[in-house]
Amino acid sequence: MAHFLKGTFKGFYAAGPSRCVKDTFRFRKVGENKVMMEVTRRDQESLVGKFWKWENATINLIPLDEAEPRLGGKVQVKSWGMDFRTFTPSVQTQYGIYNDEFVTFGTFTTEAGNPLDDEETLLRVMDDSSSSVADKTTFRFENNELHFGREVNEDLTDAEVNHAIESTQLDTVQRESWTEALFYGQGNKAM
Repeated sequence: MAHFLKGTFKGFYAAGPSRCVKDTFRFRKVGENKVMMEVTRRDQESLVGKFWKWENATINLIPLDEAEPRLGGKVQVKSWGMDFRTFTPSVQTQYGIYNDEFVTFGTFTTEAGNPLDDEETLLRVMDDSSSSVADKTTFRFENNELHFGREVNEDLTDAEVNHAIESTQLDTVQRESWTEALFYGQGNKAM
């Protein structure tokens, strides 16, 4: 069940007025069907890489068949965060679908009701021109790489704050332990 959502990834792309922002995604499995996601966005064009946004989310995967969870199911994402550009906190619940190759979730309008109760409404998250989905986030696993994309319905949300992102391959972040950093750092200085 979305086994590709683990580890730390970073992506560089254009967003809003900035030609280059850096998103860092940290995924951590916290239960059989739950994944924690932390996202930080920094503007790489500013001198000190100022913070744009921080978000912490719990991705709850609800399989359609408990015996075969990798076949897919529903997604419920509860997140809270802070937009440092506008100094506004946010709390939201998003809904979507998943299978072994992708996780897609979006923010539904209040007129849509509870998408977890109605599969027809839930499947609208996959429509490109749905009038009941304000924004849609997709993580896709292709060719052994993780891709991230975000679509925004400008009629339902503020496009100056909520930016669309073209599908982009995310880079895996490799961290060294302190002993490796010390050893390789000292070894490289001695040579």
